[in-house]
Amino acid sequence: MYKLFMEFENPTNAFAGEQTAVQGFAIHGSLGFVLYHTGVCGVYDLVERGSAPLGVFKLGSYNNDKSDPAHINHANDAMFGTTCEGEKFPLLYVTAGNSGVSDENGYVAYCAVEQIRENDGVYSSELVQRIYYKNEGVENTAYSAPAWGWPASLVDVEGGWFYLVGTRYRAKKEFTQPDNVYIITKFRLPKVSEGDVTFHPSDIEDQFELPLTALFTQGGTVRDGKIWYVYGLGNEQYPDAMNVIDLQKKELSLFEDLSHTPFASEEVECCAFLGNKLIINTQAGRLYEKI
Repeated sequence: MYKLFMEFENPTNAFAGEQTAVQGFAIHGSLGFVLYHTGVCGVYDLVERGSAPLGVFKLGSYNNDKSDPAHINHANDAMFGTTCEGEKFPLLYVTAGNSGVSDENGYVAYCAVEQIRENDGVYSSELVQRIYYKNEGVENTAYSAPAWGWPASLVDVEGGWFYLVGTRYRAKKEFTQPDNVYIITKFRLPKVSEGDVTFHPSDIEDQFELPLTALFTQGGTVRDGKIWYVYGLGNEQYPDAMNVIDLQKKELSLFEDLSHTPFASEEVECCAFLGNKLIINTQAGRLYEKI
């Protein structure tokens, strides 16, 4: 069961020149970090549950260049990883880019590694690393391309692994085919001291596939060796749903139909944990808790 946890204001007008859409979501301590299309981030108090943000800032990977829309930062997935020495906040791993194509660096949907900082209530973020994937040569390996071109970047903090989570074809009805599957691809988690990193098929540590249970991929997180991932637009064509994928057993440990929840008619975006409580954010500017 789910219930409304809190509502939050969209503060992006002053930063993006227009109001941009809710996307990724991550939690550290009692603070919720809501990302918006272009790479604006709002920080919200999950204890007081006030709708106004404590702070608003641009990610280091902020990009709103409408002349090159493929590289606008859609910021559609985010989760916190390891903490660097001397820093208050862990590194934030953000799926950046706005296209399923590739450029000279690899997939345009790269992973932006952000170091968030706070000084006297003022928040900021520095882009400290980019993690790319180049698919050339995958046909000479035992692996599949990790995605149709736009995978989500997730990290297993406990295990020290970096994952690309995608599908063989775009997970929309007009693109998908009978052999479409979820593809989970495992790499080592690079250190920030390495600078920008480009992974190739030869760097894949492991990979497995699972049958599709839901369409229209959104965002997720990793906890206790499992990927928690949400899907859907909140309508009849793309109903809301959630998968929980066991990374050790390489199987779907839970599929949850969310089409009869209080947020059934809202577009889900991402999820994160507040302590042991799962929180899902939606395009409507609301957070819902699993009870």
